[in-house]
Amino acid sequence: MGIATGGSRFVIEKTLQIVGVSDWFDEVITADDVAIGKPAPDIYLEAARRLGVPPVKCLAMEDAPAGVDSARAAGMMVVEIPCPLRV
Repeated sequence: MGIATGGSRFVIEKTLQIVGVSDWFDEVITADDVAIGKPAPDIYLEAARRLGVPPVKCLAMEDAPAGVDSARAAGMMVVEIPCPLRV
């Protein structure tokens, strides 16, 4: 299981550490790891590559429209989880 986030590595690693779930993920791919961010598919394609799973076998869970577009463009199934803080 991995994380593909548009956030920076510093922020996501600190967040995972504070929440106590750093060891739940095999890979953490951040905006720092790709040349083009979401909605381009790059971050999701990199996540699939690092996990050794074809994108069509991946399920992405997303809270942002750009992330949904990104995962779909990578050929993944997507579950959109609306964020109640987004307006």
